[in-house]
Amino acid sequence: MKIGIVYYSRTGNTKQVAQTLETKLKEKNADVDLIEIEHVKRPGFFTAGGAASKQRELPMKNTDFDLGKYDLIIAGTPTWAGNPSPFITYFMKKAVNIKGKKVAVFATGMSPIDKRDRFIGIMRTTLDQVGVKMAGSPLLVQFGRDTLKDGGQNIDSFVENVLKTK
Repeated sequence: MKIGIVYYSRTGNTKQVAQTLETKLKEKNADVDLIEIEHVKRPGFFTAGGAASKQRELPMKNTDFDLGKYDLIIAGTPTWAGNPSPFITYFMKKAVNIKGKKVAVFATGMSPIDKRDRFIGIMRTTLDQVGVKMAGSPLLVQFGRDTLKDGGQNIDSFVENVLKTK
């Protein structure tokens, strides 16, 4: 199975989870590529939160990535003000050959993992708009000051579920 892990990470927490998923999937013999969404300018805390609340596009470098070679896409994003980073939602809207794909989702953030309903709703809507379906339940991970606080216990089951996705 060819898997593309597409993620945006402002502070490094989402990148840490993306790399953990990559390692665990490769241990299970999956063919995995990491695709980091790059910002033109790193948004400050208030700019990031405001853009996320309004789902306003922020400038990014890689907007025309072809996802056609992947059997499955894993999309990772921080949550800002309870919303996905607009980098991931706009990447999905601009990605080439995404229609019809299955997309598993993971999110990092400082908010408790049981308080991310708005995030899940926005991601489902975004994926529906581009013609893809969310595969399984999202992996939600909580960080506190660069330390994994909650949700890490769900990484292995997320990996197993991803590998079962057809």
